[in-house]
Amino acid sequence: MIPLVSSLLLGPTRPPDLETLSQLESAGFNEPLSAWMMLSELASKTENIHAGRERFSALADAIVGSYDPTRALNNLYVILTNSQNQTASKILTLFSDSPLEAQALTCICSGSQSLSMDLIQDPNRLLSLFNNQSWQSLGTREALAERSSFITHGTDSFDEGMSALREFKRWESLHIAMCDLLKLVDTSEILVRLADAADLCLQGAVNISSRVLEGQHGQPLLADGSPDGFCVIGMGKLGGRELNFSSDIDLLYVYDSPHGRTSVSGLSSYEYYPKLARMITDAIHRITSEGFVFRVDLRLRPEGSAGDIANAVEGYHRHYAARGQIWERQALIKARPIAGSQRTGDAFLSALKPFVFDDQSDPLILDEINRNREKIAHALLKRNSGAHHVKLGPGGIREIEFLTQGFQLIHTGVQQWPWERGTLQALDWITRQGYLGESEAQDLNDAYLFLRDLENRIQIAAGHQAHEIPSDTHSRNVLARMMGIKGQGSDGPSETLLSRYKAHTDRVVSIYERVFHTVL
Repeated sequence: MIPLVSSLLLGPTRPPDLETLSQLESAGFNEPLSAWMMLSELASKTENIHAGRERFSALADAIVGSYDPTRALNNLYVILTNSQNQTASKILTLFSDSPLEAQALTCICSGSQSLSMDLIQDPNRLLSLFNNQSWQSLGTREALAERSSFITHGTDSFDEGMSALREFKRWESLHIAMCDLLKLVDTSEILVRLADAADLCLQGAVNISSRVLEGQHGQPLLADGSPDGFCVIGMGKLGGRELNFSSDIDLLYVYDSPHGRTSVSGLSSYEYYPKLARMITDAIHRITSEGFVFRVDLRLRPEGSAGDIANAVEGYHRHYAARGQIWERQALIKARPIAGSQRTGDAFLSALKPFVFDDQSDPLILDEINRNREKIAHALLKRNSGAHHVKLGPGGIREIEFLTQGFQLIHTGVQQWPWERGTLQALDWITRQGYLGESEAQDLNDAYLFLRDLENRIQIAAGHQAHEIPSDTHSRNVLARMMGIKGQGSDGPSETLLSRYKAHTDRVVSIYERVFHTVL
């Protein structure tokens, strides 16, 4: 179909006939007349810049073969028509000469409106990404850290630093999404890289904020004159190095001692570190004209939203020793120092480990975890949700996490298991200890990776934090194609996606029920 249309477009301009419009509609364009007009204009631009007929044909074929031809055409049309001729020519050349780069570009333009907007604003940045083949892998964390340091180094003000962090996050997200959608990198590595990028953004925010505050108050010092330490603790999926594309990040802020003071103004640590914590949160969380870096959630701290935003190590220890609850033990399994002083982070972990992993097995743990599971189920029912909620629905990600955490809370302290924060790493250890059969462990592993893959694609498509499979057939078909699922007919990919989702979640529910109704 497309070779025929492209030959017509590159000939004399004329209105499309009904057969051509029907062909365009069959190819996936929701508004065939609008599609014809945009394709016509792109064809004209191709001729005007002497890009060659084969490049337009390759562009048209790529659009039709994309996840969502209408969205792909809309975004590529804006990118190409708004670009200078030299830039547009280079982009068109990708479609005839660089198939993998063209596929990556088409995946973004058809799968994510939010990431497409970044390309629309700066198409030359896309071309710089494709300068060599290094974009086809994620590289090392050290290389990522160098890029982060290069972007934020030398920023003269807090606002400049915030802008640099947003730029770093935006383009790293684009790179990771391309590698993910093309399956150039395994899902587990994608989750780790998303967490690594968040770690480095938090470290950048610590550096920028500390520089500003120390300029005002001097260096924070302990009573003996030694430097006072401060650390950002990642919780949840960030702590487990298994972050989503649009995750909130759960944080705790900890410092060495409340008895220190700053070297210039004499501000107490109890006053200084809440200021620093709020400044870091602002650097990451505030919405500017460039967007935000991450949404920050601080409600896991002692006393939740009513508690101090930052606490000394001894303050955390005192709270958990006196009033700590099982759900807090669950949450703290994921605790990981991610920015600031590693020494302070290690002191925090050492102080809390006896609380998290009690050396006396507590049978009430399973009852509490099950109650939390039931509360989640009731909340989903109240808002008429849950059947296809990838995170919280029956057999979803949360149930795999709860099952894993149940084993960890009961056995880690008693049997001196290692402190595993990642869900898959913990499942592997639990299996090697004989508490799960190989078949069950493999099923949980496969389900977890499928669900996390699905969750990431839901969020790439939505451009915000979302966890539910879309209810309309068109959006589900697009999502299915993003998952690499093929199918015949208007709802073929959609039905295959739902079938695979049900098979995985049914198996998770079965394993969960068996485990939680036997002695761990």
